[in-house]
Amino acid sequence: MLDDLLAARPDLRQPAEAYAAQVMSGADRSAVADDVEDALQGLGIEELNTRAGYRPGRGYVHPAEAADEILDEVLQPFLDDLQRRAGLGMRSGAVELAAGILLGLYNCRHGNSETLLEYCPDYAAERASGVVGDCARLGIELPAVELLDLMPEWSALLQ
Repeated sequence: MLDDLLAARPDLRQPAEAYAAQVMSGADRSAVADDVEDALQGLGIEELNTRAGYRPGRGYVHPAEAADEILDEVLQPFLDDLQRRAGLGMRSGAVELAAGILLGLYNCRHGNSETLLEYCPDYAAERASGVVGDCARLGIELPAVELLDLMPEWSALLQ
């Protein structure tokens, strides 16, 4: 739809591209952390009803495995956005986004009963390790000193 609008109004293309670049280059780490936490904590155990147990063509799927897959599906858009920003050279936005993802995962480190995190007690730490690795691979330098203050239980992960 946006492409149709810009095709009809080419004079809007430059302001639209500038606005998109502005939105993509910035990220509010605390807002991202809240979004990650809400997304992961918001998944109740009833989500397992359609994914765990015997599945034709797949066999038995353990509830922990199903929970892990569902949580990954929810986290993936954040990770895709991180790769997209890094690929576009939007380093400051990628740094803030990565920090927000890590903080959101940190806030989920204990899991809660009646959420899928209860089935995957190591999910947050394991995925955080993956995010740190992704950042190193993408050339994103994390604000380690700041993150160490905010995530003291994960100091080994950040050093």
